[in-house]
Amino acid sequence: MRGSTHTFAMASAAGLAFVAILALAAFSAGPGNTVFAQDSPSLGIDTDPTGNTATSLGSRQVCIAVDSGDSFDIDITVENVSELSAWEAYMGYDAAIVQIVDRDVQMFLTSAPSSNSFDMSESVPDSSEPYRIGAANLSDPLESVSGSGVLARLTLQAVGGGVTDLTVGSQPTDAGRPIGPTLTDVNGNQIADSDGDSMFDAPILDAIIAVDESCDSSEGVATAVLGGDDGGVAWWILLAAAVGLVATASIGGAAFITLRRTGSKPAS
Repeated sequence: MRGSTHTFAMASAAGLAFVAILALAAFSAGPGNTVFAQDSPSLGIDTDPTGNTATSLGSRQVCIAVDSGDSFDIDITVENVSELSAWEAYMGYDAAIVQIVDRDVQMFLTSAPSSNSFDMSESVPDSSEPYRIGAANLSDPLESVSGSGVLARLTLQAVGGGVTDLTVGSQPTDAGRPIGPTLTDVNGNQIADSDGDSMFDAPILDAIIAVDESCDSSEGVATAVLGGDDGGVAWWILLAAAVGLVATASIGGAAFITLRRTGSKPAS
C-alpha cells in the first residue's frame, strides 16, 4: 500500500510538472505570442563590433558607455537566417543623445558570390528617429545568403548626456500602423512572419548607449524579445516561469511523499 502511495505521489508530481510546461507553451503560442526554437533566426544590435565580420559574429555587447562628442560603431546583426535576399529595419533611438552619421550595408548580403547589393537606407547624418536602413540583392539571377553576420554597421555620434535604448523592433507611427523589420527570402517570402503582417516576428535583441554615464547606471535592460506589433515577451520571463512551475510541482510532490513516509499530515 505504501509503495502504491509513493508511486502515485511521484506520478502526480511529474504530471503537475508536465501540465505546467503545457500551460506555459499554450500561453506562449497564444494570440500575439510565438514560440521559436533555439536556432530560429534573430535580429540584434551589438554595441561593440570587435570580432564581427560580414559573415560571422563575435560576443555581443548590449551596452557601451561613451563621452559626449565621441563617434563609435555599432552593428545590426542577423543570426540563423536562410536564403536572405533583402531586408529593411527601422532603428529607434533618442536623437537628443546620439545621432547617426554614417552607415555601411555592403556586408552580409554582399557575401553572395555574384552579389549586387543595393542600399535602401535613408541618408546620413540622421537625427529624426526612427532611422530606416536596408539593402536588397539585385543580382540576376537572384542570389541569397544564409547563416549569421552583420547586416549593417552604423557610425553614431554622442551629442548629449543620458541613456538611450537602441532597437530595430516595431516602431509606432502617426498613421497608427507600426513599422518594423522585414526580411525577405530569395522566393519573395517574408522570413519569420508568423502573423502575415510582413514584419519579422522572431527574437530581436535591443541595446543601450550610455553617454557621460556608466552602463551600470542605466535604468533600461536590453533583452531578447519577440518581434511583432505587441512587442512580444522576453524569453527569459518565459524560461523563468517554466522553471518555477516545474520546481513548484516537483517540490510539492516530494513533500507529499515525505509526509506519507513519516505518517504525518499536512498542516491545515
